Amino acid sequence: MGGDGGVNPTVRWLWFGQLISNLGTQCSLYGIGLWSFEQRGELLRFASVAFVVQLAKVLVLPLLGRQLGRWLPRRLMLIANGIGAICTIVLAAQLLLLGHPQPLLVLPLLALAAMAEAALVLAFASLIPVLERDPQRLARANGLFVSSDGLVLSMAPFLGSALVAGFGLPGVLLLDGLSFAVATVCVLAAHWPAALHRPGAGSTTPANQALAVPPGGLRLRWLWRHPAARQVLVLGTAMAFVYASIDVLFPAWLIAGPGRDRLLPGLLLGALGYGLGLLLWGRWGWRRPAAVLAISLVLQSLILMGAGLLVFQNWLVMWFGGLLVFSLALPLALSALQTRWQQLVAPDQLPQLLAQRYRLEWAARLLAFLCSAVLADAVLVPLLAWEHWPAWLVGSLGQGPGRPLAVSLGAMGWVLLLALLLQRRMRMRT
Repeated sequence: MGGDGGVNPTVRWLWFGQLISNLGTQCSLYGIGLWSFEQRGELLRFASVAFVVQLAKVLVLPLLGRQLGRWLPRRLMLIANGIGAICTIVLAAQLLLLGHPQPLLVLPLLALAAMAEAALVLAFASLIPVLERDPQRLARANGLFVSSDGLVLSMAPFLGSALVAGFGLPGVLLLDGLSFAVATVCVLAAHWPAALHRPGAGSTTPANQALAVPPGGLRLRWLWRHPAARQVLVLGTAMAFVYASIDVLFPAWLIAGPGRDRLLPGLLLGALGYGLGLLLWGRWGWRRPAAVLAISLVLQSLILMGAGLLVFQNWLVMWFGGLLVFSLALPLALSALQTRWQQLVAPDQLPQLLAQRYRLEWAARLLAFLCSAVLADAVLVPLLAWEHWPAWLVGSLGQGPGRPLAVSLGAMGWVLLLALLLQRRMRMRT
């Protein structure tokens, strides 16, 4: 990619390692969460696992934001991958010795692995503008970076569900362990410039920044007061909330509603759509990130609204078509959002910015895990079971297993659309 069709080889190695590591971690999350869901049929048991993982990430962010620039990036990434591997080994030992995971031991281990994953994400994101200086290559490297998170959002629910269905928890843990091994090899194989062998080096490149950062550094309250940052915060937080809700609702919907037979086709189609979206971003999307972000979110919001309708579930062409378009728009939206954030500050301030941004976005994910479960189990289940709804409404929304989850997905479409309208209103006032 870029002017010569490629990005920095170091970025490629680190991206591939981050992708595999994140995929293994998230598959473990879905595997253990869906295993818990199947034991009792309560979405809250699934969401509680995701809640602990997300809470751990949010809690570790202040430390990472302050200290990241003082640590050697290569050493940090190796240690983080090692911590994740140790957590997986301990979980596997529990499974072999006890026959099933022990919740009091599983949740702390998942939390520790999540903290290591947060360190990897923040370190890699901070390195990209240091390794890539050309604007086009930088924008395309951003596309690779978000794909390590966005592609996982598309694939992990399917892959985690399929592994649990076919191989149980051992299959999930094996994939997780292998993922950390691959990620460690990628960090070792990458060529690290000499400037990155000392803490804080290579991070003072000036940028055409939109924010005049105060002497005390970046704070979330200060970012919210800045018009340009506030607009991106609104969209980023809404996207994090919606995508996290989908992480919980969509796999549960497949189990309770359409059925497991759509897992593999959905996995393949989602991967195809994501790949096409990433290709479109690298070819022309990076040139107009604001427009790409708006169009992608409009398409996704409409697709989610349609998911709440019974015809969306029963008409296979519409169902798989919606999945393809939603997956295609995912890397476009995430890449555009990442590019807009990098336009705000200089590279040396990027770790602080990312820590504040992820603090809000990951907190939104944490809230989404709880809200999606409560919305489906405690609100929509009894609401849709009410016998006095008009016939046209029942015919549109449907009843029975999986419908509360589908209607919850439709509600997420409205959240995304309202956030986009709010951001547009903010922009018109500035």
